Amino acid sequence: MSKTHADAVEWLIETVKEALENGTASEDDLQEWLLAAVLLEEMAIEEEAEARSLGAWIDPSPTIH
Repeated sequence: MSKTHADAVEWLIETVKEALENGTASEDDLQEWLLAAVLLEEMAIEEEAEARSLGAWIDPSPTIH
């Protein structure tokens, strides 16, 4: 996971922890935060896959001519 996504997940975790400790989180809030965490993870996976495929496209295997 990239640093940006990791930072976002850390922020989300801290926000959820604070809301749970303060009793200010509703069930709907928790569901939304869980979905946001899942989406962040999916975005990170997609970015890593794109970076790998782009790297393979830019730096193809050398060929002998």
